[in-house]
Amino acid sequence: MKTLYIVRHAKSSWEQEELKDFDRPLTDRGIKNAPEMAVRILTNGAAPQLLLSSPAKRAISTARLMAIAFKLQEEKIKQDSSIYEAERNDLSRLISRQDPDIDTILLVGHNPGVSDYINWLCGTEEAQIPTCAVARIRVNSNRWNGWEKGMGKLEDLDFPKKKQ
Repeated sequence: MKTLYIVRHAKSSWEQEELKDFDRPLTDRGIKNAPEMAVRILTNGAAPQLLLSSPAKRAISTARLMAIAFKLQEEKIKQDSSIYEAERNDLSRLISRQDPDIDTILLVGHNPGVSDYINWLCGTEEAQIPTCAVARIRVNSNRWNGWEKGMGKLEDLDFPKKKQ
């Protein structure tokens, strides 16, 4: 059984209009929400063994803040440029290349790619992922490759403004 957490990066700032999209930082709210959501993951499930993140500033900042809450070392965060502006197939390829000895992975990415991948993997059209949302998906498989549409079970979709 594999567990995949998919996280849309925390709330990012649009205040500095001169910045490229890739370089936008987190807002104060984003900086607060990322570790809070990591604590919720720990409360309701297992800590990830590996974090995969877009190298965009808002995504890698989200991953690093979550890693601190998970007590994961920096080397357990792998940046992959294919996550930035990823489509479903890009995320599927990235996940399929992961070590089968790892059981739990957290991926930090961007919409619309993360919503599309969740919907494809879980065979739904319903998942709309707000900022800093965490989707917990279980796949009845002992490897990260060979996954097909509908193989995943969306066990939880949590986000900062969700009532606890």
